[in-house]
Amino acid sequence: MSSISGLARIALSLGLPAGLLDRGPALRGTKFLAKAALNARFGGGQAFQMVNVGACDGALFDDVTPWLHRIPRARAVLVEPIPYNQKRLRANYPDTERFVIEPVAVTKTKGTITVHTFDAAALEAGTLPIEFIGCSSVTNTNLMSGKNAWGEADANFNKFAPHLRDIEVPSETLQTLLDRNGITHIDAFLVDCEGADWIVFEQLDLKRYRPGMIKVEVGALPAAEIGEVVVKLKTSGYQVGFQAEDIWAFA
Repeated sequence: MSSISGLARIALSLGLPAGLLDRGPALRGTKFLAKAALNARFGGGQAFQMVNVGACDGALFDDVTPWLHRIPRARAVLVEPIPYNQKRLRANYPDTERFVIEPVAVTKTKGTITVHTFDAAALEAGTLPIEFIGCSSVTNTNLMSGKNAWGEADANFNKFAPHLRDIEVPSETLQTLLDRNGITHIDAFLVDCEGADWIVFEQLDLKRYRPGMIKVEVGALPAAEIGEVVVKLKTSGYQVGFQAEDIWAFA
């Protein structure tokens, strides 16, 4: 998003009535983040706190995490298990005091887990599409198994299959990570885990933390788990909207 288009989106989001914002969840998210930036700049109070599970590099194809640079004093726990992405993430968020990188996968129990990913050299060389940087997964997604979005054979699979890699990474429960980092409140909670999104979101205690904004990618989830995400949010009193492959929710 360019600076001009970004400013236009912020201005639009702040000026639109609630009825229209409800039809455009991403715009409502922009308004939420813009208000957080204004409050942090002029209102004081406790620092804005984000938790992002599956942070990738915190920049590519991400319209939320970069707000950490626009919200004064903002803090974040950025969970990213892929070493290649961890380096990019730290380069984009160099303040180690405010931005903690947790180099683990979130699972139901502590241990290790196999992650399907792509060769870092092939990504750097441009041999693979840039979006593959954010496609690592602990689940056997269509991309990793050679299927297209409709479950049929992907004719391009043979081009990138030689660059697939399985790596072992440490894993922790979500609550362990939150406790380890002393998280007592969450303003924005993001999940983008390429098929493991419900495994992560299921663990978030909404009564305890009550994030003002939640964004969960559901594009790689089976229908039943998408339903679980929506039911959890709705029964907790959140306003829910769908946009592209994401569910946005607001307290």
